[in-house]
Amino acid sequence: YSLSTAQYSSVSFNVSSQESSPYGLVFSSDGTKMYIGGNATSIYQYSTALSTAQLDLSTGSVFDYTPTSDIQVTLSNPAASGTVSGATLLLSGGAGNTGYDIANASYSDTSFSVNSQLPESTGVAFNSVGTKMYVIGDANQSVFEYNLSTAYDVSTSSYNSVSFNVSGQDTSPTDVIFNNDGTKMYIAGYTSQALYQYSLSTAFDLSTASYDSVSFSVASQSSPSGFSFNDIGTKVYIVSFLSDLLYQYSLSTAFDLSTASYDSVSFSVASQETDPRGVQFNTDGTKMYVVGKANDTVFQYTLSTAFNLSTASYDSVSFSVASQDTDPRGVAFKSDGTKMYVIGNANGAVYQYSTATPATITYDTAIEWPSGTAPTSPAIGETDVVTFNTRDGGSTYQGVLAIDGAK
Repeated sequence: YSLSTAQYSSVSFNVSSQESSPYGLVFSSDGTKMYIGGNATSIYQYSTALSTAQLDLSTGSVFDYTPTSDIQVTLSNPAASGTVSGATLLLSGGAGNTGYDIANASYSDTSFSVNSQLPESTGVAFNSVGTKMYVIGDANQSVFEYNLSTAYDVSTSSYNSVSFNVSGQDTSPTDVIFNNDGTKMYIAGYTSQALYQYSLSTAFDLSTASYDSVSFSVASQSSPSGFSFNDIGTKVYIVSFLSDLLYQYSLSTAFDLSTASYDSVSFSVASQETDPRGVQFNTDGTKMYVVGKANDTVFQYTLSTAFNLSTASYDSVSFSVASQDTDPRGVAFKSDGTKMYVIGNANGAVYQYSTATPATITYDTAIEWPSGTAPTSPAIGETDVVTFNTRDGGSTYQGVLAIDGAK
C-alpha cells in the first residue's frame, strides 16, 4: 500500500466498449470482481479471475467443452512419471461476455416466419426481457405481438393473436419501438413523415394500447424508414432511405414526442449504404448499427461522444445478411448485445445471429506446442480437436492441434 514503491507492470484493460467516460473503480473484497461507474448512469461488472477448464485425467481421456467466458485449459492427475498419460479435448468455440460484435457475427440457423400476419414486414422489437417480440408492416398497417417460450430465441416464437392497428395515424408504418418499461410505444410513419406515440396500460401488452394523440413531424428532414431512441429517451434518431441520412432530435421530457425538436445534426451513410432501412445503438451509445437494402448488410459506426451523431465515423466493419434475406428492413439486439435480429421483407421472417465476442482460450504454461505457439481460439460454432500427452507425471505436456475446425 505504499505508492512510493509503485511501478507500472505494463498491464491494462480497456473499458471503452462499455463506458467512454468511466468515473469510479472498486473491487470485491477477494479481488475476483471489478466494478466501473460510468457517466451514462450505469455500473459495469468485470471478472478479474481467470476461469479454468480443468481436464482431470483420472476421470477419463476424452473431454468436450464449450466455454461461456474466457478460460485457461489446465490438466491434472495424470499417470505417474514413466507412464504415458493423455487426453483429447473437443473444444467448441463459445461466446465471451462482450456483445455487439458484428465483426465476429454468425447466423444462428434460427428464424421465424411472420408471413401469416405480415406479407410486408418492416420493423422488429422485443420487450425488455426477450419474452415478447413485435413486428410491424405496411401491408396491414399493424403491430403484431408474439410470445417467446425461451427468451430471445426466435425459434420458440408463436403468434398470440394480439395486434394493434395504426392505420389511423399512418398507412405505411416502417418501424416500432417501446420505451424502457413498456408503457409507451412509438411507430414511424413513412407516408405522413412523422413519429407517433401510444400508451399501454399494461406494459408490453398490445391489447391495452391506445393512441396518445401525440406525434412529431420530421417532414422538414425526410420520411423515416427506421428510428431509435437513446438509452434514456432524451434523443431520437431517424434514418431515411430517401436521403441516405440519419437525423438527430432532442426530447426535453424523456420519451415524450411532444417535446421533440431537431438538433440540426445529421450523418450520411451513403458511402456504405444507399438504401438504409434500420438503425440501432449499443447500450452506451458509442456504437451505431445501420442495416440497408442496397447491400443487404449491417454496418457499424463509432460515436466518440455517446449518442451524438456529429461524432460518428464508419468503423469499416460490416456483416452481410444476404444469405438469409435480400430485403432487410430492420435490426434489433438482445439487451446485452450478444444476439442480433434482422427482419427481412423478401422472405417475411426474423433472423437471429450471434454477435458475442468469441471466448479467448489460453493454456497452462506446462503445455508445450510443436511450434512454440498455442493454437488460436476456435470461432463460435467451430470445434477443434486438441490432444495432450505427458510422460513425466504432468510436469510438462505436449499439446497438438489435431484437427482445426472439426465441424
